[in-house]
Amino acid sequence: MRFTIPQPELAEAAKWAARQLPTTPLNPVFAGVLLTADDDGVTLSAFDGETAVRARLDGDVTEPGQAVLSARLLSDITGTLGKTDVTVTTTDTDAQVETRTARFDLTVIPLHDYPTLPVTPAATGSVNGSELAAAVARVKMAIARDADGPTAGMSGVRLKVIADRLELTATDRYRIARHTIPWQATGNSADAMGVIPGHVMVANAKSFAGHTVHLSLPTNGSGTAGFDTGRRQVTTMLIESNLFPHKLDRLNRASQASGFFDAEDLAQAIKQVTTVNDGDKPIWITFDGQIATVRARDTGSAQARIDADLEGDLDSIELAFNSRWLLDGLDALTGRVAFDLNTPHTPGVLHDPDDDTYSYLVIPIRDPHKAASA
Repeated sequence: MRFTIPQPELAEAAKWAARQLPTTPLNPVFAGVLLTADDDGVTLSAFDGETAVRARLDGDVTEPGQAVLSARLLSDITGTLGKTDVTVTTTDTDAQVETRTARFDLTVIPLHDYPTLPVTPAATGSVNGSELAAAVARVKMAIARDADGPTAGMSGVRLKVIADRLELTATDRYRIARHTIPWQATGNSADAMGVIPGHVMVANAKSFAGHTVHLSLPTNGSGTAGFDTGRRQVTTMLIESNLFPHKLDRLNRASQASGFFDAEDLAQAIKQVTTVNDGDKPIWITFDGQIATVRARDTGSAQARIDADLEGDLDSIELAFNSRWLLDGLDALTGRVAFDLNTPHTPGVLHDPDDDTYSYLVIPIRDPHKAASA
């Protein structure tokens, strides 16, 4: 096999493919990237046993063929080369990566050891890739990083088709981030749903931006899902649907009152008062009339006040929150924000009062004084 490709395209694709793979795979073959050169160009493929990715590149192919190289080495090598043409030549046992001024000799991974890549299922609909990337950025903070066993569903992002919308939901028990984007069905996508591994969504969301993404989702929430931009493909095993807490859809989100304020003002107030907190200690927020007071106490005490209108059936309310959880939700919002509230012991919901596409439910700390003294 022999082909030549501009360095920026090859380096970026190699880095993207390598990022999908574990650093210490149980099976060494999963550390490899499969290169396929044919009349249509060059395809880089990577597979970790559950998720397969493919990048299609335009290249000058002089000898068609296939070879498996170390994904990390290919990424590291091509990343150090300047903006020039890179030629890759392989035999059954070795490979050369060359430019006009540099050459690297590598050992190939036996091609017969490389597993068969899963086939991307037929698309059920499409979304705007930039909107999908923005939605992932808004919900990813609520993915439970270490969830396993019966809670493994919370390590993923649930994608669910609701009429002409695609809803993304993530939760770690303590907050629920939800964002919807327009969905264009290409067939019968009613009840299409899947829980995508969180690390797959986060690792690939940015690569979807600027493209139309053809998305494959099953109707029963099990099996595989696929994302296809034409130049990039991601096919992944879904997390078992019954491991995701779907009961969160039934939460009653009616509120007795809403506090309205500027997102940046509240975020800045929280950052100011938490300078006296050592670790993940709570903060208190009191909404009273047209003022919100943010307080913290640990190694010292601090308070900050911002303009905030409380509207509804409550004259005032005080709640305690984990400051990091609250800041995470505010990071996804700008300008005027509403915080829907009920009691000091029930969740609050942050959202843009003029845009119903995003909401962030956060649970208050039920015994903040005990948490503060811990």
